[in-house]
Amino acid sequence: MPFRHIAAVLALLALVTGCSSGVVPSPPRHTPRPPAVPPASEEVRRLVLPFDAYALSGPDVHTIESAEDVLIRDCMRTKGKAWRALPQPSTVDPDPPQRRRYGVIEPDIARRFGYHLPPAPPETARRDEIWRAREKMPRAAQLAAYGKDGVGGCWKKAHVHLLRGVPKGSTAQFNRRIRDEFTASQQHRAVRSVVRSWSACMKRNGYRYPDPLAAAGDDRWAKSPRPSRQEIAVAEADVRCKQETRLVSVWGKAEKRMQHDVVRSHAAEFRKLATQKSSWLKAARRVIRGGA
Repeated sequence: MPFRHIAAVLALLALVTGCSSGVVPSPPRHTPRPPAVPPASEEVRRLVLPFDAYALSGPDVHTIESAEDVLIRDCMRTKGKAWRALPQPSTVDPDPPQRRRYGVIEPDIARRFGYHLPPAPPETARRDEIWRAREKMPRAAQLAAYGKDGVGGCWKKAHVHLLRGVPKGSTAQFNRRIRDEFTASQQHRAVRSVVRSWSACMKRNGYRYPDPLAAAGDDRWAKSPRPSRQEIAVAEADVRCKQETRLVSVWGKAEKRMQHDVVRSHAAEFRKLATQKSSWLKAARRVIRGGA
């Protein structure tokens, strides 16, 4: 069965520097008209961490997917097979990677979705539709595109072509650093202090949570495909308490200092990661422009 083959190359480069703040269901795919998602707030746009420069953004992922798609399309044509192309990638990320790093931080998101994931942005939704359609391709087309093992065929040729000349970096180590630094940040003195203040604020509102990640990960939220009134009430109180205590600013500043220190201490490692990312994206853009 085919799948989003970008997943097969994500080990080469970390894609998301944010940490999940609890998994709850997305709105059902069959919803006729999903509510529009508010654009990212200024606070979210400002929440940029040093490690972000070495990870792939959403538009970066789409660029690589689209480049591989061009190469797969050309390969499939030689086999007499049709291939529905992905839409062109956007240059603007409608859903910045740190948007939910400390849980929900935007009042509009809390009010409309609670802790549930909002619907995918339009471009992502269009891409997802195409990926789902590919899973229903005739068997012969699937074999031509992906081979018997799902990582062969035209996809493998496209994948190898795109990575030609792209240096390898220690992305496993980078992934560990992302996780480790986020965990360490929770023990930072300023972060511990602001989290205690946030927890006290939540208690005054009638909710008992030790930290924002516990609120976002409350098991009750995962029991329904849509947010309950209770979930929305907690999420709104959560955001108000974050604003009152300046939690996002305090925690973000602590993480920025910690990540800057790591980058400075391991300069050669991060230079290699930066070169890897830029080389991969340059190759992808060249293919999209028609210079494969």
